Amino acid sequence: MKAVALGVLVVLVFVSVWAWRLVPAQKAADQFREIWRMPWGRQLLLDFFGLEIVLALWMFADAAARGTWVAAVVCIVAMPVFGSMSAALYWLLRAL
Repeated sequence: MKAVALGVLVVLVFVSVWAWRLVPAQKAADQFREIWRMPWGRQLLLDFFGLEIVLALWMFADAAARGTWVAAVVCIVAMPVFGSMSAALYWLLRAL
């Protein structure tokens, strides 16, 4: 599982850096608004944010059992920006 979490981090960092180089922040914001206008774009975004809520609940439950509150809170706060990278990072940090 640690290898999968590390793989998620590496791939998403690589893709994020690549996307940032191709499309700077303002254009990315414009693309985000355009996705929201498409019918399936709304479903995709709501599903993404629903998944983030489920991951946040898992992190809270895990933090309650392990006492890793600081890592859980930091990763949950970072999720709207970094998405699944935050959950993968929490998975790696929870063993420390």
